[in-house]
Amino acid sequence: MLIGKRERVQDVKQVWKRETDFSDWLVTEDGITLLAEELGIEIENLTRESRPGDYPCDVVGNLLGDENHIVVIENQYGKTNHDHLGKLLTYAAVHKAMTGIWISETISDDHRQVIDWLNENTPTNVNLYLVGLRLYRIGNSPVAPQLDVVCRPNLAVKETKGGLSQADKERHAWRRRMWVEIQEAIKAGKPPFRLQRPGDDHWSSISIGRAGFHLNMLLTPRNESIGIDLYITVPWKAEAFESLQFQRVEIESELGAALQWLPLPGKKTARVLLEAKIDPRKPENEAQVRDWFAVNSVKMFKAFKSRVIALVEPPETEGTPEFISAVPPGDRIESDETDA
Repeated sequence: MLIGKRERVQDVKQVWKRETDFSDWLVTEDGITLLAEELGIEIENLTRESRPGDYPCDVVGNLLGDENHIVVIENQYGKTNHDHLGKLLTYAAVHKAMTGIWISETISDDHRQVIDWLNENTPTNVNLYLVGLRLYRIGNSPVAPQLDVVCRPNLAVKETKGGLSQADKERHAWRRRMWVEIQEAIKAGKPPFRLQRPGDDHWSSISIGRAGFHLNMLLTPRNESIGIDLYITVPWKAEAFESLQFQRVEIESELGAALQWLPLPGKKTARVLLEAKIDPRKPENEAQVRDWFAVNSVKMFKAFKSRVIALVEPPETEGTPEFISAVPPGDRIESDETDA
């Protein structure tokens, strides 16, 4: 077996002549995939040179499934400097971002300490990443980019300084532990999708390959249940929902289970929910919860991905933004912060 030697490409400009060229690539599917794989977060609706204030931000998007969670990205060639640090913080403030990502070729230790300090001393919903950009090739292979995360938020540390009640801390810690274990069970089956970094919300989203549609895995102790829903937020959600519901028999046959079809008239969303009455808070149910998500996350993805991609947008909505304001995630299923 031949083993190739990986070699570092020292000059990023051999691939992207200008920083703007790299930013243009970052909003492509390849760039979004790299961000998701290396940072563990799924970002959608990425736009270039967003300018709500006086200065354009390199890239702006939102966290998958939460349009209110704004993400700003500042890209820089060379070594990190105070100018780009100021830009990152300015863009975050102007866009009211909850996540900021700073990508640079070389990371100064001073700036690493700044980002670590900010992560430790900002609210739990503010997250900053400092990321090194590297390029490699093997022999004459195409150049492959790599993102090395130097700084990332530590939710457990942030919560100790965030003024949360003991009940909130325990609930968040339980959710993070559950998502870690659930994701490990899913990954063991080599799923056909990426998983986000485990968080402390009662939901975890999965990209399905089209803006305005995604899957949510749900832990809802208040209902003594768990679930996975297809969440639809496009302006033409009624037509999309109807088209999918027309295939109900085939979809439910593939899943081997009945779904709850929830058009939610009068709201800006629609949902298709697969629910199991298993209380995730009971320790004796944890293995069953992990196994259920490991099996049904893949089934839901396979049942809906190709059908969602094939949906035809009605002519009257063409040219309008696909992603619109959605019901807050806490309203997806009856959920209550006191026990969810």
